[in-house]
Amino acid sequence: MRTYESLYILRPDLQEEEVEVLAKEVESQITGDGGTIVRSEIWGKRRLAYEVQKCSEGYYILVRYMATPVFVARLENYFRLTDAVIRYLMLHFDERTLRLEARQKQRKEAELQNAVAAKPRSDEDEEEEVGARSGRGRRYRDEDADNEDTENE
Repeated sequence: MRTYESLYILRPDLQEEEVEVLAKEVESQITGDGGTIVRSEIWGKRRLAYEVQKCSEGYYILVRYMATPVFVARLENYFRLTDAVIRYLMLHFDERTLRLEARQKQRKEAELQNAVAAKPRSDEDEEEEVGARSGRGRRYRDEDADNEDTENE
């Protein structure tokens, strides 16, 4: 079994319920043929970069799954024959790409843990810093103001 990702776009005139039904139908086809779904996301209605079949918007759905190459050909045929699907893209993920993605995920998790572990700044530190900055600015202004006051007297 290989890992695949399919992104397909449905017509914008469909109802939300119809979009969910079509997404569930694709998922059931994947699981019915012995595949497993890794991730399934309905991105919602978005604007297309260019018109496709006289549509400027469409419902985007992304599915990552593990299946056999024979099933992928059948799913592609299903997308081609279904009137509601206006565009689709199917990708095969090789082992190298999956390892790279796993490493990136581990790095992000490590960065989040480091950010949480870092000591948060207290309110007193922030007040001292603001006071120091504002004091410098006032000093220069006050000197100018003092010079003006002495010249006028």
